[in-house]
Amino acid sequence: MLAAALMSFSASSASVAAEAGQPSVLVQGKKPVRKEIRTVTFSVKMHCHKCVEKIQENIAFEKGVKRMEVSFEKMTVVIGYDASKTDEKKLADAFEKLGYEAVVVTPAQ
Repeated sequence: MLAAALMSFSASSASVAAEAGQPSVLVQGKKPVRKEIRTVTFSVKMHCHKCVEKIQENIAFEKGVKRMEVSFEKMTVVIGYDASKTDEKKLADAFEKLGYEAVVVTPAQ
């Protein structure tokens, strides 16, 4: 029971670190697993606010996406993602499947 409580605390601490954009370490058994959250900015040609909705509703569910900011005014999409689950290429491919060309403006940090 104590082990379960400690694992629960560890997982919640890791999610707080991940939200802050910092790598987190989760303990699964005895082997630590490192989550690296990266941020990338894409330039995406959007025509209207329906484009914004379409991107928000679909890209948010791509594997590894943790957060996303879509700006119609700037024509950009900023994505925070788990580098162990996805990368810039896979995210750009997800935009292409929706019918948008996404060009990396700011590489992952």
